[in-house]
Amino acid sequence: MERILQTTGFFLLFLLLPFLSGCFPSEQSRSKPEAFVFASGSDAQKLDPADVDDGESVNTLAQICEGLVRFRSGTLEIEPALAESYEISEDGMTYTFQLREGVSFHDGTPLDAEAAVFSFQRQIDSDHPGHLSGSNFQYWNYLYQDVKSVEATAPMTVEFQLHQPNASLLNSLAIFPAFLLSPASFEKYGAEVVRNPVGTGPYRFVRWLPNEAIVLERNPDYWGEPAEFEQLIFKVVPDNTVRVLELRSGQVHAIDGVQPAELPGLANDPRFTIYREPGLNVGYLTFAETAVRLAEPEIREAIAWVIDREKLAEVALDQSGSVAHYPLPPGSLGLPEKEVEIPYDPEAAREVLARYSDRWQTPLRLHAMTAPRAYFPDSVRAASLIREDLAKVGLQVEIVARDFKSHLDALRNGDFEMALIGWIGDNGDTDNFLSIFFGSWAAEKGAATNFAFYKNDEMDHWLYQGRKETDPAKRQEIYEKALALWRRDLPLIPLVHGDTI
Repeated sequence: MERILQTTGFFLLFLLLPFLSGCFPSEQSRSKPEAFVFASGSDAQKLDPADVDDGESVNTLAQICEGLVRFRSGTLEIEPALAESYEISEDGMTYTFQLREGVSFHDGTPLDAEAAVFSFQRQIDSDHPGHLSGSNFQYWNYLYQDVKSVEATAPMTVEFQLHQPNASLLNSLAIFPAFLLSPASFEKYGAEVVRNPVGTGPYRFVRWLPNEAIVLERNPDYWGEPAEFEQLIFKVVPDNTVRVLELRSGQVHAIDGVQPAELPGLANDPRFTIYREPGLNVGYLTFAETAVRLAEPEIREAIAWVIDREKLAEVALDQSGSVAHYPLPPGSLGLPEKEVEIPYDPEAAREVLARYSDRWQTPLRLHAMTAPRAYFPDSVRAASLIREDLAKVGLQVEIVARDFKSHLDALRNGDFEMALIGWIGDNGDTDNFLSIFFGSWAAEKGAATNFAFYKNDEMDHWLYQGRKETDPAKRQEIYEKALALWRRDLPLIPLVHGDTI
């Protein structure tokens, strides 16, 4: 079955979108188009799987590129992809992959072990010709830091050697930073390869019209099930209302970033099908390291007490989500058996904030993004509700709304005071949330995902321990300790979990 969104992303978006298998709205009343047009709220940032962290880029790359393994559709179970089989040594230190015979990249380059190793070695070795200037390869540092070496041990055999066991490595090899690119494409395009990706996937790249559309075409030589359409077009439609109008008029065939308020009208129209599931995500409020007015944990705690999460989930998400009290999705390994809710207590918050009254002479700046995300379908609306809550305890707030790229740039560089942002899991593992939020290695300016630039040796210790421990019961204990540190220091406040729609 063809997928328009795979298990990927700054974000684990959809495990499955059935309509690409041919299940169209009103399929009996109209023929299947040759081109399938998918509209989203933002353009891709770049098309280098090793150096992206936005959903739009990842969703496109998931059609062009593939990894050694992948998630089985609709699950977090691992199955072979470009590797037809794999083995893990008893000590968890060696992963051996046997590549699939007869696979070629879109430029005709045959897939063999040397070609596969290229995509990993370029991230490991700063002197490698594929280690492009200006690239951060931030995911390699977060998810693959335990990889010691990647080598071609036979013409079709790739071997990973680890420094220490890593409980989430196989899941991490199923997501986009481990997608393979043609080595020959780097010779042809040089630095421009990030705008001309060459993979092995069901669709191959045709052209990119910035801020308009990315056009892909069916790969006639695909090793797996053929792509469903002649063309797949990712169209940029920033305005939420316009996206729905174009869907209704037939100009596009599918959209994401659906506003919950639009759901009743679409649900009552027999032409459309809504795909909806609980999201593996969390939307949160983060504080900048440089925000001296918010430096004390008790101030951040007081702000947490002021925010009405129930109202936020009901109004800002239009009941298309749930309240978040932890920086992990429900059901995650590490959550305590009896979860402790962050209370809603404006009066207690007022008392705390009054002790710092000299700091509130000018408004707090709250950054929000204009692009929709599953955890914040309308970030500006969510920011407005938080502004109302804080005003009730005497804190004035100025909202700074920017496009998604500018918003991320500000957060990565610590150029904000408070900000709304979120995370959609990549590989389904707890480490992929807690290390992203709190690992000191994730606090590198310009490439940060630890936007609070929170650095704590004890937190790093538990995150490292949780990553290498393979016993789920022991990992549970470790992550409970990490969550206790988060709750004590509160560098971010979890707010909501949004449904994926």
